[in-house]
Amino acid sequence: MAQHVKAFIFFPKVAFSMEKMIKLFLVFIAMMVFFGCTQSAEKQQVSEQLPPLKENPEPPGQKIPAKEQNVQPPMQNDSVEQKDPEEPTNLISETNDTPIEPFVEALSFSWEKDSGSRVVDGSVPFVHLLKNGKVRLYYCNNKGILSAISDDGLTFEKEQGVRIAPGTGFESIVCDPTIVNLPDGKMRMYYKGANSQAGGPGQSIHKIYSAVSSDGLTFQKEGLRIDSETSGDNGWASVPDAITLPDGRVRIYYVTAAEMQHGIGSSISSDGLNFVKEPGLRVENLVDPALVKVGDKYLLFAASIDERFARVPKGIYYLESSDGLDFGEPITVFQEDNVYDPSVLKIDENMIRVFYGKVVPPQLPAVESHTGVVD
Repeated sequence: MAQHVKAFIFFPKVAFSMEKMIKLFLVFIAMMVFFGCTQSAEKQQVSEQLPPLKENPEPPGQKIPAKEQNVQPPMQNDSVEQKDPEEPTNLISETNDTPIEPFVEALSFSWEKDSGSRVVDGSVPFVHLLKNGKVRLYYCNNKGILSAISDDGLTFEKEQGVRIAPGTGFESIVCDPTIVNLPDGKMRMYYKGANSQAGGPGQSIHKIYSAVSSDGLTFQKEGLRIDSETSGDNGWASVPDAITLPDGRVRIYYVTAAEMQHGIGSSISSDGLNFVKEPGLRVENLVDPALVKVGDKYLLFAASIDERFARVPKGIYYLESSDGLDFGEPITVFQEDNVYDPSVLKIDENMIRVFYGKVVPPQLPAVESHTGVVD
């Protein structure tokens, strides 16, 4: 009897304990489910933040740039200078695609005065290289336009006769010869004709005439080429120097008073007889042009003779051009008073001789020269 009582008392306790354990187990299961759901949600958030795995993993030893890794580059050290975020970014390429014109160096000469005079009792020279290699020097005095001949371009012998004699009207005074060779073997001389010896625009009228010759000694006058009273030169077209261009046209450079300026202008012709004035001045405030082509450059030699229009001190100068129209700044040959009317003989591509008139009263006018060698 006592054993049955004990058993009765024990089983209720065991039943109570089993019920409690079942409840605890259910609570545990609920908590596991809760925590399992929470961890799954957290894993999903983390997976959304991480970048997707690359299909091709980084090969061993090959570093993938940060841009390809899609990660932020490491922070720079504070010691490294940082750009101002407000500073505008220079979006212009550092490479300048603008073509740069090649630098062309000016011709430089070493000049030396030739001893003595080429001709005495005459000045205003023009030197012409003949086909036989001799050099003829045309010059002026009160008889008109004369000439002298030389084998070496330094020692000249005067030739008999007068090449162009004075006439009447606007050829009362004739001087300042220049010559171009013609396709038929003849030569044409352009020269100045004036109505008086008075100097300067407004004091006399200067015009340009021409004459033709087959031997350079006997010339037949052809008439007026540039009428300064109608050409826009204000009555002053003087001291011509003519060149034949590569296309066969003839350009005459001459002293002009166009627009009441003092300088060198030009006119152009397709036949050497009918000239059209080219706009503008070739050179300001210098006079007495003489052209020569050295290589691919035109050199214009000119004189500075008048303090009223002084651009540079008195003397002989040259200016360079690539097209024969636009000339640079004057470069000194030599500086001296009482020199004028240069003319140029190209001996070769590296040597030229500049002839010029010189008068120092009471001495007679003369033609002297300087020889220049390209440096």
